[in-house]
Amino acid sequence: MAENIKINDIRKAEFAGAGAAMVIGFFDGVHRGHQEIIGRCIKKAAETGGISVALTFDRPPVNIIKNGIHKKLILAYEDKINIIGGLGIDKIITVEIDEDFLDLAPEDFCRDILVGLFDIKHLYIGRGFRFGRGASGDTAFLRRYLGDRDIIVNEVGLVYSRGKVISSTMIRKYYSSGNIKRIRQLLGRDPFIRGKVVKGAGRGSKLGIPTANMEPGNRLVLPEDGVYAGTVSRSKSPEEKMPSVINIGDNPTFGDSKRRIESHILDFDKNINGCEIRVDFLERLRREIKFNNPDELKKQVAKDIIMTRRYFQRYSV
Repeated sequence: MAENIKINDIRKAEFAGAGAAMVIGFFDGVHRGHQEIIGRCIKKAAETGGISVALTFDRPPVNIIKNGIHKKLILAYEDKINIIGGLGIDKIITVEIDEDFLDLAPEDFCRDILVGLFDIKHLYIGRGFRFGRGASGDTAFLRRYLGDRDIIVNEVGLVYSRGKVISSTMIRKYYSSGNIKRIRQLLGRDPFIRGKVVKGAGRGSKLGIPTANMEPGNRLVLPEDGVYAGTVSRSKSPEEKMPSVINIGDNPTFGDSKRRIESHILDFDKNINGCEIRVDFLERLRREIKFNNPDELKKQVAKDIIMTRRYFQRYSV
């Protein structure tokens, strides 16, 4: 697994002579377009005998540039780092961005960071990459400044799906409609969220359909409110992916006001309150419905369980 280092913890000359190939980006979602550019960087490092380095950020720059804007993420920071590391990169450098960092002139960023800290030999960026004060730095600037120092700048072309550029913005649109199939195609994996199981109102247990409840907060984008087939796994046993019926919403039948993720794990009766779990979304079953009474809800959930079992029967081979 890749070593993750905060940029402020890097020792002077730590990367001198390492022949580093670097890729820069926020990489929200680490979607197929991100995987392409990171893969190019890894391949070049292997060819040249250097190390591969991903330079990324702890939060979206827009959350600092535009006061009051809170851009929700596709992946939590920790999951982003783990997925990038799983692609085979040698080192991940995290910048904890602030206004001072964003105010760096493009020349200062190149001189003090790319050249001064990392002694890079190859740089990989996506098309349209901008950086520095007022987003005034671009590919042309990088090629002028770094070219004079024998550093090769590689601008990687965009990756398309169904004739459209794969982007985090596009993926968010599919989250908002609950289109799990398209999200999976663009990410190259199932969408998921991690969190701690919290104690609920106990209504599910009284109905014979106990749930593991998560409060997702407002940091991440979630699939549209509704019911999904998916899996739940515990952090202590991530390989055990348990089939589940998953509800996202505020439980309108009971007039709740807080949005939750409630997972009914099939054929499972253990108490996992307080456990860290991962919920993977595999297929949307239906929209969230306000029922007239708990009995109607129970009958519908029984149907949801049947549909979920059928889903796993179809894809168990």
